[in-house]
Amino acid sequence: MSTIRQVILETLSQRGPLPIAEIARAARHSVLATRYHLGLLVGEGLVTSDTVARKSTVGRPPALYALADRAHRQLPKQYDLLAVSVLAELRHTLGEKETRALLRRTGKRLAGSMPAVRRGTRLVARLERAVEFLSVRGYMAQLEKTNAGFALRVCNCPYHEVARAQREVCEMDVAMISTLLDAPMKTTQCIASQDAQCVFVIKPSAK
Repeated sequence: MSTIRQVILETLSQRGPLPIAEIARAARHSVLATRYHLGLLVGEGLVTSDTVARKSTVGRPPALYALADRAHRQLPKQYDLLAVSVLAELRHTLGEKETRALLRRTGKRLAGSMPAVRRGTRLVARLERAVEFLSVRGYMAQLEKTNAGFALRVCNCPYHEVARAQREVCEMDVAMISTLLDAPMKTTQCIASQDAQCVFVIKPSAK
């Protein structure tokens, strides 16, 4: 996103709905240039435009531009800092052992949101369901057949910065994936350890 459009979003976030002249002054651009960029932001659904009624009927009613709900995603966020701080406080309060146990329980609970598979479902079917479950949640998961069995590859960690700062958060993913598969597995690569992917190896002998 261009600098001027980022300034427009931040200005509307800080000051609320504004006429174009005020936005142009904040962005230090002409009204014409500001109108162009506002048009793009309105087209993207990041900014809304409402006409303000005048008591007088003389002249065109001014328009006020305001931040749309979805625009908040474009503004600076500190979710990673929040998560790292909360995990550090949990470890301080509960201790490392109980914090890891809590994360494992959380992972199992997340996996529980997927409908249960029927008893006797083959491992490959459980793997395919796990890949779909993870991919919908941003993990970009892939299934690979290997000489040793199967490898579940996760190409994206949705909370990469958190995992790098607090490695115990990986306990949540391991518990979630193990629960999804209902099978033992081994982690051979981890993005939080600077590997390109997280890789989980599952042997075909698993139930």
